Amino acid sequence: MTLSVIVVALGEDPGAAMALQSVQAQCPEAELILVLNGVASSSLGWPAGTRVICNLENRGFAAAFNQGLAASRGEFVLALNPDARVLAGSVATALAALMADVGRGAVALRILRPDEKTLDSGGVRMNWLWRARDRGMGQPALGLYMVAEDVDAACMAAALFKRSALEQVRELGREVLDERFFAYKEDVDLGWRLRRMGFRVHYEPRALAVHERGWKEGARRAVPTWLRQMSFGNRWQYIAKNASPLGFLVRLPVLLAAEVLLLLWMLCCEPRTLGGVPRALSLLPGSLRRRQRRAK
Repeated sequence: MTLSVIVVALGEDPGAAMALQSVQAQCPEAELILVLNGVASSSLGWPAGTRVICNLENRGFAAAFNQGLAASRGEFVLALNPDARVLAGSVATALAALMADVGRGAVALRILRPDEKTLDSGGVRMNWLWRARDRGMGQPALGLYMVAEDVDAACMAAALFKRSALEQVRELGREVLDERFFAYKEDVDLGWRLRRMGFRVHYEPRALAVHERGWKEGARRAVPTWLRQMSFGNRWQYIAKNASPLGFLVRLPVLLAAEVLLLLWMLCCEPRTLGGVPRALSLLPGSLRRRQRRAK
């Protein structure tokens, strides 16, 4: 059994060292890979044995994660944000949960905010209109989502995967994460693709991580406009890539009405976010070409 840890950071984020150390303390033999976007080289001290990959430009989370994955060799892959850390004993717990059932392709860790009293993610669920949300985000954690169960996707701030499952959902023969997403909702798309290929995403509440989320509830205005545009358009892409024709037709009237209302709201409250519509439309043909054979 071998474990690879992949952390993607923008610039020389010192928090990345703590993220890597939180895993190394529990699994000293783990392969540590750090991908830094927007730097030519790194001069900071990283945990012993860390392989550092530097990209002069900001390639985005999806492309940088794919880069780290290509450089890794572990049978299991732990994705971890630089502002996240895995709590003691949780690496072994997540690995045990993943190995307990051959049908599991991923494990979603129970992610808390830094106060460890507020829930950040109890796994990702999509509603009937395929809007994704981290369960319990921003709510008091005590007693909430304490049952192990399957979910739709794992928040990649702290998520464990079987490499064999990731290999089966590659797109274009190379991309595990869709690099057109750049950032946001790539984990929703990945979870959906895993499930379409017959794998399950399992939520394990005994495997704990802490995460200082950048895009918190009620703080949309603090997020740069171009990121809001991208997040909005990425939802259209994961629907086009993964929804079954029947499921899409059944939902179409309500889906269209909901999207029109959302666009009208944006026109009134966030007109600049509508600047992402042309990009989203231009990506749809490519998303349809990326559809995989097996759908659920």
